[in-house]
Amino acid sequence: MKFIIQNNILVENLKKISRLLVKNTSFPILENILIEIKKNILSLTTTNLEIEIIANIEISTAHTPGKTTISGKKILNICRNLPKTSNVQIELKNNKIYISSENSSYILSTLPPENFPNHQNFHNTSSFHISSDILKNMIIKTEFAMGKQDIRYYLNGMLFEKKENYLRNVATDGYRLATSYIILKEKINSFSIIIPNKGIMEMLRLLNTKETLLHILIGTNNLRIHINNLIFTTQLIEGKYPDYNSVLLDHSEKPIIINHDLLKKSLLRTSILSHEKFSGIEINIQNGELKTISDNQEEETAEDKFNVEYFDKIIEISINVYYILDVLNTINTKNILLFLNKCQSSIQIEPENNSSTVYVIMLLKR
Repeated sequence: MKFIIQNNILVENLKKISRLLVKNTSFPILENILIEIKKNILSLTTTNLEIEIIANIEISTAHTPGKTTISGKKILNICRNLPKTSNVQIELKNNKIYISSENSSYILSTLPPENFPNHQNFHNTSSFHISSDILKNMIIKTEFAMGKQDIRYYLNGMLFEKKENYLRNVATDGYRLATSYIILKEKINSFSIIIPNKGIMEMLRLLNTKETLLHILIGTNNLRIHINNLIFTTQLIEGKYPDYNSVLLDHSEKPIIINHDLLKKSLLRTSILSHEKFSGIEINIQNGELKTISDNQEEETAEDKFNVEYFDKIIEISINVYYILDVLNTINTKNILLFLNKCQSSIQIEPENNSSTVYVIMLLKR
C-alpha cells in the first residue's frame, strides 16, 4: 500500500471520524483507523462497535492498493503538526507504516486489518433521500426528550417511522414526549426503527454542515446514511416503542395562546426558587392573567405574572419547570398553543401555525 495526499485534506477527514476513537485495553484495534486504498479511493474507517464512520477520499495520483490499521490518535497528531499544504506520503512495508512529509518522517506499528470489525455485510430493506437540514431540524426539535439511562432500553433512543407518506420521529423519557413529522414525496417501503441516543448525537454532529441531499438506508439491525463523502452506520435498538398516539391530544378544545417570550422569562424568574429535587412550578391562568409560582424546601417563594387572552375556566397546574423550558428553547414562534387534557394529567404544546411538531409534558401531582 502506498499513496500521496495533501495534508489539509487528510486532516479534515481524520477529524470527521476521530470522535469514535477511545482507549480500549480489551479491544485495542478500536483505537485504530482502518486505512484502505483501491480504485483511486482512499477509505478511512473508525468504529466503536455500535457506530461506524467511513470517509472516502478520491486520489488522483499514482498509488499501490492495500489496507492496514494504524493508531488514529497518533496519525491525527502527526498530520496536525505538519504543514497544511504539504504532501504526505504513506507507505506500508513489512507491517510498518512509513509517513513522510518535507523534512519529517515517522515509522508506526500496525495491527492486521482482518481483525478490524466492520459493517460491510449491510443489507437494506428500505431507502430514501432527504435534505440534511430537514433531518437535522427534526432531531434538534425532539432530541432533548430522549431517555438517557432508562432501564426501559427502548426509550434511550429516537423512533423514526414511515407510515403512508409521512416520516415521523418521536422521543420520550416517559415524563415528556416530543414528535415531529414531514411529508415524503418519494415512495418508499414502510419502516419503524429506534436509533440509540449515541447514534442520534453523532448524526447531529455530522449533519452540522452545508445543506446536502442524504441517502438513507434502513437495514434489519442498522441504519446507514451517506453524507457527502462520509458513510455513517449505527446499530438500532431492538424492542417495541410505546404507543405515542395514546398521549397525543385531539384539538376538540380551543388552545390557550401564550406569548412565547413572556412565558419563558416568567418561568426563568420563578425557577430561581423552585424545589431542588422536584423543580416544580405552579401555573395559574384566570381572568386574562397567567401567574407562575414556585416555592422550595427553605420555605422561600417566587411569583411572576403577565397578561394573556384567556377568560374561560380557571386553570391550575403544576409542572417541572425545566421540562417546559426545554420545549420553549426549541420553539421560535411568537406564540405557543397550549392544550390541557381533560383529566389534567398532561399538557400539549405546539408552535403557532405549525402542527407538525408537538410536545407533551406530564403534570406533577398537586
